[in-house]
Amino acid sequence: MESINPIKLMTFNIHGGIARDGLRDINRIKQLLDEMNIDIAVFQEVETRTTRGGCNEDITTLAGENRPHHVFAPSIIQHDGWYGNLIVSKYPVIRGLVHNLETTEQYEPRNAVDALIETPLGKIRVIGTHLSLSIFERRSEARNLIRLMDAVEEKEKNPILLMGDMNEWQVPSKLLKFLDSHLTPIPCRSTFPSWLPFFRLDRIWYHGDNLKVSAKTLSTKNVSKLSDHLPIVVEIFAL
Repeated sequence: MESINPIKLMTFNIHGGIARDGLRDINRIKQLLDEMNIDIAVFQEVETRTTRGGCNEDITTLAGENRPHHVFAPSIIQHDGWYGNLIVSKYPVIRGLVHNLETTEQYEPRNAVDALIETPLGKIRVIGTHLSLSIFERRSEARNLIRLMDAVEEKEKNPILLMGDMNEWQVPSKLLKFLDSHLTPIPCRSTFPSWLPFFRLDRIWYHGDNLKVSAKTLSTKNVSKLSDHLPIVVEIFAL
């Protein structure tokens, strides 16, 4: 039987595309994806609003020619663009959803982007999110996310990868305990702040059979300059 190469994903809070040097250069992030041979990327804090320095073309730049399939999840929409979560994929997206996490109105709205992707390892459900800074909102959003994930009607159960910026720095954590009770956490190192990572704000969970999942935080000097968060690379192998 011919072996299948692992699928490589990345989750990355890109800070609106603004690097630590204060410059906004989406190409640097795209180059990192290409260097790491990333098949599927899950971004938080994507900024396309022109008044904030972004533009719609940033999506095409981020994805590059190698990742032509996109699912947008705007959490803020204004006249000049949007801000929120994004999935770009080398492989076809069968179904894309945006889950409203029902954040209280006084806070920044939060959502989750949910893509069912046809990969060489079979269909994989990839979900990315960015939870609130408020501890009470985070817990509510996590409960809503699991409820909304479970409510999606599918003909077959597919492996699930949940990833993103959970904004949870408290340990022990009721939020993490709740998510761990529904999905299997994948170990990885701290991601924030990128120049001296101490907090594990960005995390990965997995649910499914017949696949092996590993995760690694990228912490080289050049990578740490791209955002205030470090990216995490996830590899999926067939068992």
